[in-house]
Amino acid sequence: MATAISVEQYLSHHHIELKLVHHRPTDSSFNSAISAHVPTTKLAKSVILKDQQHNYLMAVIPANRRVMLDEVSKVTGKQYCLVGEHELSALFQDCRPGAIPNLGQIYHLDMIVDNMLFDIDDIYLEAGDHENLIHLTTEQFKKVMANISHHTISGYRMLFTQQNESSYWDWD
Repeated sequence: MATAISVEQYLSHHHIELKLVHHRPTDSSFNSAISAHVPTTKLAKSVILKDQQHNYLMAVIPANRRVMLDEVSKVTGKQYCLVGEHELSALFQDCRPGAIPNLGQIYHLDMIVDNMLFDIDDIYLEAGDHENLIHLTTEQFKKVMANISHHTISGYRMLFTQQNESSYWDWD
């Protein structure tokens, strides 16, 4: 599997040429960026959230950041929690488990996008597998994200080293 069929169809429908960047198999968006030699600030990752009424929301943020649930709640007026991996397969049936394309509109999901992603010259999206990224220009990204709500919803993520369990901030 290269790209999710629905992603290919959506981009084709919007007259956007599919440009793939292949990388070794990875287990996260952050690692995909590293493997593909793409700055983690330029790779969008999707975080799937659920409110108390079980409505889903796709939050799209840079791969080197974390979603700030309090900001999402403030913007939407709803309380959200993270969706577990076990629920994702049912939502993204044409994708490999955990490889979530950043195009929630294909999957009939409400979306919110971090403002930072609109200021990037080139942006990369997950393709629906664990071995490819989709390369878009800023103009193409804005085209596919037209009419999608965007706000500041991400913050720096804190990483821990296993050797001494000291923390550091990922500023990439």
